[in-house]
Amino acid sequence: MKTLRGFVKYPHPLLEDLYKEALKEKFPVIEPEIGNLLYMLVKTVKPLRVVEFGSGFGYSALWIALACPKDCQIFCIDYQEKNLNRALKLFEQFKVSQNITYLLGDAEVVFSDLRFNDESLDLVLFDHEKQRYSESLDLVLPKLKRGGFIVADDIFWKGEVFQNPPKSVKAKALKFFLEELKLRKDVDFSLLPLGDGVAIIRKR
Repeated sequence: MKTLRGFVKYPHPLLEDLYKEALKEKFPVIEPEIGNLLYMLVKTVKPLRVVEFGSGFGYSALWIALACPKDCQIFCIDYQEKNLNRALKLFEQFKVSQNITYLLGDAEVVFSDLRFNDESLDLVLFDHEKQRYSESLDLVLPKLKRGGFIVADDIFWKGEVFQNPPKSVKAKALKFFLEELKLRKDVDFSLLPLGDGVAIIRKR
């Protein structure tokens, strides 16, 4: 993966510095390969409304915002106020503040409180509590446009989802989530071995 990372193109030079800072702090952020994937997906889809569950200090939101159309709205949700303050400073620094709303609280509760219209979202990123991915999928899909995407990060959970049976609660929940995706008739999906695994889910 280090070899692959050497070919990642950063749309802003500070994104690489931020990733190195996060590694030193042991702060969980998406890997640059996944950031690059998000950037390319956003450039292709050209979403006007994006929601992120589990935003941290806004690293993945920066990759998205740098690729979004000028009138794109990005809603970041996280439960830690210290992440909010850091994210807002970064959004100012990257000059993307006008596109981003950062909200504090439980991801699913905040999402429900936003009362999005059905089929009004273009892209949703899951990077919150792994045990809640399945629950969040049911919550999000009615609000997602046909042809819209959900990107779910850390889907392999250190390879534990491939154990039989998975040992940790998170790995068990993620394996259930993947099995659910196989059975659903309303989505297509693909799994990519980037970072700790990422699922690209498309609503039919």
